[in-house]
Amino acid sequence: MKKDKRRLKKHRCQICGVYGATQIHHIFGGAYRRISEKHDLVIELCPACHRKAHEDADFSWCLKHDCQLEWLENGGEMDDWMAMMHRSWVSLGEINRHKRAPAVDLVPPWSFDDEGVCG
Repeated sequence: MKKDKRRLKKHRCQICGVYGATQIHHIFGGAYRRISEKHDLVIELCPACHRKAHEDADFSWCLKHDCQLEWLENGGEMDDWMAMMHRSWVSLGEINRHKRAPAVDLVPPWSFDDEGVCG
């Protein structure tokens, strides 16, 4: 994996906070490993948390969920996510909270007076 400035290791686990030897974990591995690298969907973990990420399905699912949620919170689009990952780990309610309102070029049918009262 190519190191770049965004991914310089801080030698601190992003889960438990312990300092020391850390490893980069691809949140989406296997066939999605390159996508994880391309979109920086990786996390720095201590060896114990890294082992847990590979052995504990619930823990792994939570990492995927939080990663997708962060993608949406940072302006990523759900359509782009689905085209890239072919699966969602977040609920419909969480997705709807991050949808942007469509751009509208219309003047609103209401206005505010000088005292800020809508009329």
